[in-house]
Amino acid sequence: MGMFDKIKEAKAAANAAMASVGAGQAGAAGGMPSGMPAAMPNMEEQLRYRDLTQKLKASGIEAPAVIRAIRRGDTDALSGSIKAELDLTIKPAGGDPYEATVKQAMLPAWLDTLTDGEVVTVKYDPDSPTSALIYGNA
Repeated sequence: MGMFDKIKEAKAAANAAMASVGAGQAGAAGGMPSGMPAAMPNMEEQLRYRDLTQKLKASGIEAPAVIRAIRRGDTDALSGSIKAELDLTIKPAGGDPYEATVKQAMLPAWLDTLTDGEVVTVKYDPDSPTSALIYGNA
């Protein structure tokens, strides 16, 4: 058996395996296999999140914040992270405390340790103080 025959066989085996994964199991998104997410991630939302993380890394201001509420969202099938919304009271040094809602993807091992009333460390955008992310426990 030649090299090309082996490649053809491997390709046929892979195609057969992929076909069997979704055989008879259509998901909510027009025939996608049931193991796939029903909706593709919002690319614009992901780009805004990326831009915010980069800006906070470069010029974010660190401050303590108190968690007022935690809302768990969907779990990402690939990373296992959970989209969470956390209502916070951010307490900047030399300024008045203010409220913000942080939307952040978190691994369950960390999210499960957070509770209402807990103090965490955030970084916020000095140009838009309600744009913040949690960076750790205080």
